Amino acid sequence: MIFDTGLTLKDLNSAPFRKITIEKEEIVIGKKDDHLFAFNNSCPHKGASLSKGRLNGDNIVCYMHGYEYNIFNGKLEDMKSWKKDSTWIEQNDQWRYSDDLKIYKIFSDNERIFVELNKTI
Repeated sequence: MIFDTGLTLKDLNSAPFRKITIEKEEIVIGKKDDHLFAFNNSCPHKGASLSKGRLNGDNIVCYMHGYEYNIFNGKLEDMKSWKKDSTWIEQNDQWRYSDDLKIYKIFSDNERIFVELNKTI
């Protein structure tokens, strides 16, 4: 289904992105270099709110663990090393695992911004 986000292109001039909620899903919507992007607000690593993060080029950086995801294709691009020192041993290798970011189709009618949410039944 396609939803009107309630945002206009002008709304994205004052901030790099905004968080909205549609159908109980939190979505981050933004504009970079005149290209719109939309992704799920939940970090695929451990579920942190990505809207609390920052942009680094074409990546959103999660504020919690520093994982970086491409805002256009959703791919995990980088994860910082958070080992405290050289003797740090991870309890479980799976802890570092992450899926890719959930990306939504987004477009505008030269003013209003729309996003497509695909629901599975």
